[in-house]
This record gives sequence, C-alpha cells and structure tokens, in this order.
Amino acid sequence: MPHYRLHRDPRSSHQQISQRVRQLALSPVLDVGAAQGMLGQLLAGSGLAIDAVEPNPQWAEICRPFYRNVLVGTIEETTVPTERYKVIVCADVLEHTPDPVSVLKKLQAVAAPDAVYLISLPNVAHLAVRLMLLAGQFPKMDRGILDRTHLQFLTRDTAEQMLHSAGLSIRQVTATGIPLDELWKTGEGTAMFNLLQNTQHALIDLMPRLFGMQFIFECGST
Repeated sequence: MPHYRLHRDPRSSHQQISQRVRQLALSPVLDVGAAQGMLGQLLAGSGLAIDAVEPNPQWAEICRPFYRNVLVGTIEETTVPTERYKVIVCADVLEHTPDPVSVLKKLQAVAAPDAVYLISLPNVAHLAVRLMLLAGQFPKMDRGILDRTHLQFLTRDTAEQMLHSAGLSIRQVTATGIPLDELWKTGEGTAMFNLLQNTQHALIDLMPRLFGMQFIFECGST
C-alpha cells in the first residue's frame, strides 16, 4: 500500500505546491523525493518539463509516467544533471536527510540563478506534539510529524534558520493542516467533515505556529 496519497484539501501541501508551480509557469522543474508521483500527476497537462529524484525503486517506477526523467537514488547520492532548473520542489524531503543545508547547496548548483524553491517541512511545535510532550510522550509513528524516519525536527523559526544557512531568502510562508481524510476516511464530503476542514483552515490562519502541521516556504537564492 502506498505510504503517501493525494489529498483533495486545497490547503494540503501537494495541492498548494502544485498550484504555485502552475502559477509560476517556469520550466524545467525538479521534484526531489517524488514518492509515487503526486506532484507529477497534479501537473499533468501543464506543459512543464518535470524531472524527479526518488530513492525507492518501486515508487520510482510508479511515478515514471508522470515525469520527463526519473533519477533513482537519494538526493545525496544522485548525480543531478545541470539543467539550470527554474523550480525545485522539496516536499516532505529535507527532514529525512542528515544534512539538509548541504542538500540545498547541492540543488543550488544545478538551479538557475533566479530559481524558485518550494520547500515543505513538518512543524514539531504543532498543538498535538505539544500535548504529547506535556504528557511525557514523544512517540515514533509511521507517518506525520513524528515519522520514525525523520532525522530533523523543526519549528518555523529553526526551519527559517536552516534555509538562511543554505543561502536561501524566504519570500512567502504558508501552512497546512492535519489530513482529516486520513483520520476520518469515510467522512470526506459530508457536512460535518467540511465543517471540521473549514474550522481547521480558520485556526491555521489565526495561529499557524500552533495549528500548522507543515510550513511551505517559497524561497530564492540570496
């Protein structure tokens, strides 16, 4: 069963990122950590040239139809061609790497000078994690903010410090909520589900550092 799946919530990370890539209309695009190719699927018909890097060989084969080229391997090990990428997407990737700053510097070496970087990172200061810490718990989970494969745990402030250390300037920040369709798989489309989703959106707008599950940073090189 796929570890990731598309979410229809317009405030989910892949929906926000794909919409922004369409708005930018810049090409070529590099999708780092493509998983099963959700971003490629959402950008189908856009006319953009999109390449991917994906370390899981099975996922790389699944996502191959949605990309121009798929490089199989971790971003640290893979030799990325110098395409002068105009847009580089790191969606739910950098938290899995031991040295995110070096990864970002490597990506800048294959990017155009005016490239746009779209980077999503989980927010360890989310309300749910704060409550678990208050109860003396910091569990490892199969997915989400406390995914057992995460090597980095970041707040908005420490994420911004990391991006600045990599030589990136932050232009815009948005937040995402918890995927309600994962918690209530049969509720999507019902009036109660829509109410919960709209309430979450309002809370994120009001207090993103507390209710944002992830932050999406739009950056450029300094």
